[in-house]
Formats: sequence, C-alpha cells, structure tokens
Amino acid sequence: MKTPCELVVGKILPSLRASVVKELSRKYKMKQSDIAKKLGITQASVSQYLSSTRAGDRKITEGFPKIKTYAKEIARRISEGQDKSQWYGVLCLACKDIRRDEEFCRMHRITSNLDGCDVCDK
Repeated sequence: MKTPCELVVGKILPSLRASVVKELSRKYKMKQSDIAKKLGITQASVSQYLSSTRAGDRKITEGFPKIKTYAKEIARRISEGQDKSQWYGVLCLACKDIRRDEEFCRMHRITSNLDGCDVCDK
C-alpha cells in the first residue's frame, strides 16, 4: 500500500521538477549548470529531465495539467532571482492542490488497491 505522500514523491514531484527544468531551459534560456545550481540537483539530472529519460511519464503531466501551471510559476520566480524560501511556497501549494484533485485520489485508490478510501480528501 502506498500513502498519498509516497505517490506525490514518486510521481508528481518528479514530473513537476522536470517541467520546471524544461521551462527554465526553453523559455528562460538558462544553462543546465545554472538550473542545477538553482534547484540543488546535478547537471546530469537536468540533462535527463530535458531528454525525458528521467520523470518522462507524460501520463502524469497530461493527467494533472496543474503541474505545468505550477511549473511555469516556479520557473518564473527562479528566473527572477527569488531564492528557494520564496518559491518553495508555490511548490508546497502545488502538492496540496494536486492531492485534492479527484484524479489524484483515483490514482491513489488504484495504486494502493483501496476501495472507499477518503484519505486524500483530508
């Protein structure tokens, strides 16, 4: 059985991070090394996000369009030079918002084989 938090950590956050990386690279023309520094990850990870070899599950970003919306906001804040304490709030809001999404609850019920579960609503 997976808790909602495990599902967020395993599926949602990697997709969100990949979307932020792609936004910073494509829209803001940031170098991979600069993106890596801003996000506290390696340049190799940035490269893998950009090539979709890491967190490349399109079903997640398509199933949760909010991911791209939040990724754009986070990338904008990063590009403006905001430090982590300023854009982490958006990241936490994204997590809370997506966890309340009915699609997330459905995915949690399926992956955890739970009928009648309402933990995502709490």
